[in-house]
Formats: sequence, C-alpha cells, structure tokens
Amino acid sequence: MSILGHEKEKNIFQTILRSNRLHHAYIFSGRTGSGKKLFARELARSIICEEDSFLETCMCKHCIVATGSQHPDIHLVEETPVKIEVARQISAEAYLSPLSAKRKVYIIDNAHTFTKEAANAILKTLEEPSSDTHFFLITDRYEQILPTIRSRCINIRFSSLISSEVQEILTGLGVEDDLLPIIADQASGSVSYAQFLLDNMDETGRFSPDKSKLELYSEINNLDTKEKIRAYCSSMYAYMLEKYKNSGDETLLDFSNYLLEILKRLEYNVSLDMFRLDLYIKTIEVLCEKS
Repeated sequence: MSILGHEKEKNIFQTILRSNRLHHAYIFSGRTGSGKKLFARELARSIICEEDSFLETCMCKHCIVATGSQHPDIHLVEETPVKIEVARQISAEAYLSPLSAKRKVYIIDNAHTFTKEAANAILKTLEEPSSDTHFFLITDRYEQILPTIRSRCINIRFSSLISSEVQEILTGLGVEDDLLPIIADQASGSVSYAQFLLDNMDETGRFSPDKSKLELYSEINNLDTKEKIRAYCSSMYAYMLEKYKNSGDETLLDFSNYLLEILKRLEYNVSLDMFRLDLYIKTIEVLCEKS
C-alpha cells in the first residue's frame, strides 16, 4: 500500500531498518486522522517482510497475510480505554516467540487511555521486551500518556497531511464530491475529519455569526442530540478556520482548536446541557471580541 505524505517519517524508519537499529517501543503522536495507525500497520508489514521491502507492495507470504490484516505476529489493540486485562495479556504474550515471522509487532491505538493499573502492568514489558518484539503506541493526545510510559518509548511526532494529500486519499477511497477541495482544505490535515464534514454536509451550513445573543442561545440550546452538535460545531469550525486564514487572528485559531477538542469529547459520556452552555459561552466570547 502506498503511504501518502510523511516523507520525514519514511526517511527515519527506512534508515533505521536498513541499519538494523529498530528500537523496541515508539509512540506515534499527532493529529487525529493524519495516518499514524495506517503508517504503523504498513511499517509492521515491512518489519516482518521476507524480502525486506519497505512500505512497498510485496508478495512474500508474510506480506500477503499482513495485507489482509490476519497476520498472527501483528497484533492491533483498539480497545478504549486500554484495561489491565489487556495489558496483562500483552505482557504475557510479548515474551513468546513469533508464531510465523522473524519478529512480532504490537500496535496499540489510543495509548493515552491506558488506565494507571494497565500502564503499571505493561511497564516492564515496554522497558525490556524480548529482542524480536516491537511496540507502536498511537495517540493524538501525547501529553495525556502517563509519564512512566512516555519515558520508555521514542516519540515520533507526525505532521499533518497537506490539503492535496487529504484530497488524494479521499479520492482513492472512492469519495466524489464537488466540494472535496474545500473540505480537504478545511480539514486541517485530517482525513477522518474531512470524512466527518462530508458525511454531515447536509447539516454543516447552518452556523451564521449574524445573530443576537438570544437567537444564538436558542439555536445552540435546540441541539438536542450529539449528531446535531457535531454537525453544528463542524459548520462553525469551517467558518472560523476560514476567517482565521483571511485575518490571521490567533483568537479564531484557538477557538477552532477548541471546537475540535469538544468534538472529541462527544465520543464520551457528557452532559449535553453543560456541553451546550459551555459552547454558547465560548462562542459569545469570541463573537463579542470580534464584533
């Protein structure tokens, strides 16, 4: 599979693999939707490849199986939060010999969700794994990863994709839309966020700053589901980001980042009443400052 973008990361790991100096544990940090997990999966395939191919199409038996996400020596952990039972299982299996390939790889998504107990259960394994075992921890919230885990891993900070790369990836996924170039530009380097905007296209045109405080309060207060809040915040995000690009006002950029953060918070159990009130207060603060 071809990996678009991330030339810096490609160069880093190509050099590491060629010199046979692969560390036992890495953290891949960076923006949601920038391709960190996909890169880790393709890198894992390169690590176990019989032909030592690097991020290239290969027809060796290990690459064929790995391409189908079925390889017994590539373990993808996507449980959120990462609980102690999972950490203990990883620690127990990490010292076993690979089942088929010369090495085995663990890719742990949302590594910032390790519970304290789970982190303690896996620390020794991260620090002293067997020589044929490698870990890639994926996160978009590096600062929330426990310091004890961070200290045992090498952090690779992934840069965001550029708009043309986001558009090319979405086109490759079969997305066809006249507004794709605009959406790719608004997504700030995140494929998943571009897909979210496209999926909610019917809902994302509603936000307008030309409302009184009372009208804005009523509008936000009527967002009675998470889906409506997501769509509203998406349209607001697109508007604020475009205004920032035209004005260079850092307040608008900060507010855009705030909107991205609250969109992430919607993935968890939150009080919609408090959520709407917080959104209203922050929006009024920004609009009043810009008026």
